Amino acid sequence: MRLGVALLLGLLGAGLVQAEERVAPALRYDPFARPDHAGAARRGGSGSAWSPELRATLVAGRNSIANLGGTIVGIGEETHGYRLVEVREREAVFERNGAKLVLAIDPPGSPDE
Repeated sequence: MRLGVALLLGLLGAGLVQAEERVAPALRYDPFARPDHAGAARRGGSGSAWSPELRATLVAGRNSIANLGGTIVGIGEETHGYRLVEVREREAVFERNGAKLVLAIDPPGSPDE
């Protein structure tokens, strides 16, 4: 009887070890992310110039974020060589090589709509 219990515990323990080894590997790329055309250009692909569309801003101090064409960028993060340095209501300020780029959300009823 003890041998049967020991054998059963051994099999269960081996199953637990195997279950731990079957952890899914981390994804290398986000399958839901939109293509990075600037990245394709750096890799020799046919990329176009960066034309960011500021869709939304969330002002929350150091946790402020900006939505650029569906991509969320936080303070201090970089996209297309530009670092987000400040988020204001309806504006995001980026910096690259000491030059600032201020993006604004078009007001409702603007000619672009």
